[in-house]
Amino acid sequence: MDLINKLNKEQRYIVNLIKNICDREKIDAYIVGGAVRDIILNSEINDIDICITEDPINIINKLSYIKEYRYHKEFQTSNIKFNNGIEIDLIRCRKESYSYNGALPNIIPSKLKDDLFRRDFTVNAVAYNISSGKIVDPYKGIEDIRLKKIKKIHKYSYAEDPTRIFRAIRYSVRYDFEIYDKEEIRLAIDNKMIFNISNDRIIREIFLMCSEKKWIENMILCDYYNIFSIDSSLLGKKNKFFDYNKIDDRILNLFSVLRDEKFIDIFINNSILKKQLIKSFKNFANSRFTICDNLFTTSDNYKIYKLMKNFSLNELKLLSLEKKLKYKIINYLNNLMEVNLSITGKDVGNLGVNNGKLIGSVIKILMQLRMNTLISIEKEYLIRNLGEILNDIEYKN
Repeated sequence: MDLINKLNKEQRYIVNLIKNICDREKIDAYIVGGAVRDIILNSEINDIDICITEDPINIINKLSYIKEYRYHKEFQTSNIKFNNGIEIDLIRCRKESYSYNGALPNIIPSKLKDDLFRRDFTVNAVAYNISSGKIVDPYKGIEDIRLKKIKKIHKYSYAEDPTRIFRAIRYSVRYDFEIYDKEEIRLAIDNKMIFNISNDRIIREIFLMCSEKKWIENMILCDYYNIFSIDSSLLGKKNKFFDYNKIDDRILNLFSVLRDEKFIDIFINNSILKKQLIKSFKNFANSRFTICDNLFTTSDNYKIYKLMKNFSLNELKLLSLEKKLKYKIINYLNNLMEVNLSITGKDVGNLGVNNGKLIGSVIKILMQLRMNTLISIEKEYLIRNLGEILNDIEYKN
């Protein structure tokens, strides 16, 4: 089976560069994981991992046509970007062990058999020898690809590395495969194994799920398996403020529909998402109910403006998903957010008002009038009505 010819022209060129060096140096080299799976499925191949039986730096030093690379000596892994735009992960075959469930793995250089055993699912544990053209499939991954089945490789797989739970869902949705290990996944979730891993690892998996074309189906399955609870009726709901082609807007939408305090905390406390997003989550979580109640009970434009003026665009997007507030958000964005008053405190002072606090009160009344009538307030209006405004202030005080 010649899998290399199923790559595109640029990918074939790079794989053959590596193949030629490995042949010359008598190093075994294999395309592994997702690329083999996607070739068999006739899917687009975006990521190519090549696993070799030597330290990859020995190959990198002999390769031409490299634009840049990152090499991790401790793990003997590398990511190489080539001049034609192709990116390859070149890694040493290895085996892994876990000090405890949820721990990051301990890594030891090893043979291909161990490298395939450490992988998450049988469909990702198929290798292709780029020199001999032979398939290595010790766990019947090709059969499971044909049966459309996501299946673990070894016992305690989901407890050892709970990120595999998220990946099982992601692959099952992407390829319309059935999850074979449903009961074991449910047991791991019921035993809260997911919380054995860090917030960052959880959020990284959720981010990848939100990056998928069928991101909504991913989130609904997470809810189905009780990973977290959401109001799915608002997930991906059409809204003029959201562009669901953008991953950040998908993340905002997901946060807004979460009904799970533990995961709300995880979204607020991680170092994976952008700082602006995290700040928005925190502010929204802290003030949501107070702001919603205050906005819902007022129709005064000035009060709406005062409540919203310090909100970021992300926070306004989150508020817009509250059905009862949608039109007030639209009103604020379209009519109030950019409202300016042409009259300044200096103008009021020039008319004989010398008390700073009193000047501020006059400006406030003019701003209220400007926002609630949406008509321009000129200096002539101030000259004509200053006495009445001052009387009104004195009466209120």
